[in-house]
Amino acid sequence: MVITKTPYRISLFGGGTDHPAWYIENGGEVISFAMDKFCYLTTRILPPFFEHRYRIAYSKVEHVKTISEIQHPAVREGIRKFSPELALEIHHDGDLPARSGVGSSSAFAVGLIHSLTVLQNQNLTNLQLAEEAIILEQEDLKENVGSQDQIACAIGGMNYLKFGSGPKWTANPIELSPNFKSAIEDRIVLIYSGIHRSSSDMQANLLVDLDKKGKTMERTINLARECKSLFESEGNLDLIGEMLVESWFLKKQMNGHSVTPDLENLWEASVKAGALGGKVLGAGGGGFCMFWVKEGGRNEFLGKLQFGTHVPVKISIEGTTCLLNS
Repeated sequence: MVITKTPYRISLFGGGTDHPAWYIENGGEVISFAMDKFCYLTTRILPPFFEHRYRIAYSKVEHVKTISEIQHPAVREGIRKFSPELALEIHHDGDLPARSGVGSSSAFAVGLIHSLTVLQNQNLTNLQLAEEAIILEQEDLKENVGSQDQIACAIGGMNYLKFGSGPKWTANPIELSPNFKSAIEDRIVLIYSGIHRSSSDMQANLLVDLDKKGKTMERTINLARECKSLFESEGNLDLIGEMLVESWFLKKQMNGHSVTPDLENLWEASVKAGALGGKVLGAGGGGFCMFWVKEGGRNEFLGKLQFGTHVPVKISIEGTTCLLNS
């Protein structure tokens, strides 16, 4: 039996430029961090006493005899690719809901590959797990997803990610002093809107007329660079709020489906409650929103906002880990 634990992520700036349709020719840059909320996968080789060969438990439970009968796309293709000879039971538990903008599908993909490879005594590095998850989601599953989530979920911490030109990518950790890390965490307010959406569907609209969005994409990259410089110099964190305001409007320009009327209402309510800035996470359309508040302003903000579900978060320095290998 193998149990893996893989963090979800929050992307701050540069989202969209991590999609291969853009970065292979133009390059992309993203700043993001893993958070202390996790996807857990328990995987074991199934004893030969059952009528089924695969038991998959997530929001539904599947009992099937062949790989092709598995309905969960990532599990089906993951098993087909990494452990086609094994009869398996896989159980998923998550701290946060799926399809909510926190990289849950990529966390699942990373954790699944981690579990299946450890089960067969293969020791992939976290960077290798990230690359395999990118290939699984983009090439095997044909999903319209970028490449940042798989990396953030695999390696953990705060990172500056560079993509292309070409298919290559690099991850550069941003070292934060304990006090500055705490100061960043104090500013973050994560709110679950309760609105469900498909990241792949949202991303598809980003790719429409991509060649006409060059200036917007370049400005998004510049915001990621500015954030990196501010964090490395331990600068004025109020400025992140201003940058998030700009990023909110850039996101709407890049993908008109990312910000719905309900999210606009939430944005306006957050500003009235005292947010310095904010963003809808992931591809947009619903799920989680992150707001940036003034120093020590979290409780006052939450008292005024009174919307959605608040989820306290901290930056996780660990990426995907194996909790049990027996």
